[in-house]
Amino acid sequence: MPISFDTTGFHRLDQNTWQHPSGDQAELTYYGLVPDLPAGLDDLPKLRHDLALVHGESGCLVEAHVVQLDGVPALLRIVKVPLPNQPNGQAFICSFTVPKANCSAVLQLGALERGMTGAREAVLAAEIGFGNWVRPHPYAPELEGRLPFHAGDDPRYDARFPDHPLSRVRAWAHHVVRTARLDPQFAALPPFQVQAPPPVAPGQTLVTALPSLPVKDFVGLQIGEETTYWRMTDPKLGEMLGRGLMGRSPLTDTRFRDMLLIDVATGEAMIPDRFTTDGNMTAHGTHLVQVSLSQADAELSDDDVVDAFKWAGRMCGEAAGRGEHLSLEPIQHQGEQADPHVLLAVRPHEGQRVVIAQFSPPPAGGPFAGSPSRSAPATAESVEGIGVIAGMAANEWRSHPLRLAITYRRSTG
Repeated sequence: MPISFDTTGFHRLDQNTWQHPSGDQAELTYYGLVPDLPAGLDDLPKLRHDLALVHGESGCLVEAHVVQLDGVPALLRIVKVPLPNQPNGQAFICSFTVPKANCSAVLQLGALERGMTGAREAVLAAEIGFGNWVRPHPYAPELEGRLPFHAGDDPRYDARFPDHPLSRVRAWAHHVVRTARLDPQFAALPPFQVQAPPPVAPGQTLVTALPSLPVKDFVGLQIGEETTYWRMTDPKLGEMLGRGLMGRSPLTDTRFRDMLLIDVATGEAMIPDRFTTDGNMTAHGTHLVQVSLSQADAELSDDDVVDAFKWAGRMCGEAAGRGEHLSLEPIQHQGEQADPHVLLAVRPHEGQRVVIAQFSPPPAGGPFAGSPSRSAPATAESVEGIGVIAGMAANEWRSHPLRLAITYRRSTG
């Protein structure tokens, strides 16, 4: 793996996961994609601002810094999120991202509040005063996130509360900075750089399009009431779909889909970034070639379709990190949730993370006949597998995978 770190005191669960007796869990992940950072490491103010907006949707960015990991620049961030399906408590996640031009490596530690929660906050709020407790976010003062930025998360208080999960992930971060090592070949790769958005060509007419599940090099686009089909000529759209990076179109107050802007006549498209900085939209250019459904279908194998549903499962796993779950449904669904659909989510259950597929209506035939749901402990394999299970259930709908879409919904609890 690209990063090696001191695992003293940790028990190895699998090739990329380690657990500490405290329950804290370390994970090491390699992504063979262009990093999804909103700015380069050389533009820390914009990077911090946009990351604060991103993490504000599911929790709060506590801090972000550019550090040297074995002599290579890396992004260190600490995020707090509510414990899902629990009335109180928070999880703190410390991560190191080493971005390269076409890939990245991420090392992270997650620590959960257990037992009586909120003790650190209660003690410090009484000392500091409730009037001075909640503060504007230092990276994005205009932000009103899901969790507040408050005085109690300041590192000066860690020594008084060494067993608090925030104190633990900070102490681990300091140790990693001192001791981690990078694979020399990975360290020597070209650095990550943000590409400037392309200008809109004169005379271009752009309309909003909502994409389907991508299958191999093809994607369906819902434009108004019509579903059209397109071949992707470069990897950009595939790299951004499903990851919470693209601009979104609301179906209702709580349901959203990825969206792009396309000139149907030329196939020139712009993929807007989800968040803006100082009111300025940034976007990425791509080119699509329109095809018929039969032309696309002729080039797709059964393995291509299975890979598409595995991708949907992985996107379910990524959505959980944003405090969201997914609905796999016909692309024509444009309003409130309706049948048929499959909900995909990763959630905590009895002390472990599980991946869940909920079918509505339950399948009438096949291996899941009459079953309202399927679940399994969340691993890389089961997260992919739950997408395949969703595809098997969706097979009853007699809808081509290019006519299926992913819709985001924020998890509750």
